[in-house]
Amino acid sequence: MAKVALLTQPGHFDIEDRPEPVLGPREALVRVLYAGICGTDLAIYSGDYAASLPLVLGHELSGVVEKVGAEVSEDWLGRTVTSEINNTCLSYGVSHPCAACRSGLPRHCRKRTVLGIQCADGAFQERVKVPAANLHALPEGLDPIRGVFAEPVAAAIQTFELTPAKDGDPIVVLGAGRLGTLIIGVAHLRGTRVIAVSLDKTDLERARDFGAEEAFLADDPRLAQAIRDQTSGMGAPVVVEATGSPRGLPLALTLVAPGGTIALKSTPGLPVDGLDITRIAVDEIRIQGSRCGPFGKAIDLLWSGALPVETLVSSVWPLTSLRDAFGAAIEEPKVVVDCQA
Repeated sequence: MAKVALLTQPGHFDIEDRPEPVLGPREALVRVLYAGICGTDLAIYSGDYAASLPLVLGHELSGVVEKVGAEVSEDWLGRTVTSEINNTCLSYGVSHPCAACRSGLPRHCRKRTVLGIQCADGAFQERVKVPAANLHALPEGLDPIRGVFAEPVAAAIQTFELTPAKDGDPIVVLGAGRLGTLIIGVAHLRGTRVIAVSLDKTDLERARDFGAEEAFLADDPRLAQAIRDQTSGMGAPVVVEATGSPRGLPLALTLVAPGGTIALKSTPGLPVDGLDITRIAVDEIRIQGSRCGPFGKAIDLLWSGALPVETLVSSVWPLTSLRDAFGAAIEEPKVVVDCQA
């Protein structure tokens, strides 16, 4: 038997003992060491992000492979790993993959389930089963709490895989929370000049620690003019919207340059009001969504130590206190769950 934290309705977890999951031939059983709470988890928990319940949340994890299916190499046994979150045709090696998988877009698989988000129980349990093809080994000696950050760091990297930024470009990042801070760090390491914007002064102090050259409160009346002053009146060529709020996109639109790009990272599950569609068309502004990214690059970056992700961890809670952990995560920068406690 293994402990499972099951979200049965918004705002309510049941801690249950369940039989160990039965593995398919291409699956692996991972004993979850740690799992992080992110903005998407909070949106599902609150009911803002529609998900089919009951569901075990959690998709940022590190753990140890305990069992493997009949078609999986036993070399995985005992290895410390993390896992990608999209369970796709390619993950399971189906003989007739969907059009997205055939086109090299498995993250958009037409038949996918998503770990802890869509029809696949996630990491807030003692043991989780995942497709073995989704596993990534963590380097020996990497703190497993740092390993939890592989998924969000990959998402931060993906921002600039899809929206390239030139060395020295001014980049505005709206939202210096869990994901926004990682995006600021990745942008800084790529040589851009990062301007952080947040509603919270503490977040802005942390943004500077991750490489932001300037920081503004979102309601600072000088914000828009300061951006224009640094860009010959044009606005920023790239504005990353990572506020986790539907209010962030209209603000991004006031700061981006004509012909520029708004890199959209928020998944609040709520509609956006007050968006000036005419300006988007007239100023030829691109809105580029992105979510999951390259785990290999993320793990290399975590191993390098260039991103001080451990400084984001504000508290570690036992799995049995998951509701309290979620309450803390509403206010804290990064809450991690010890899934063996």
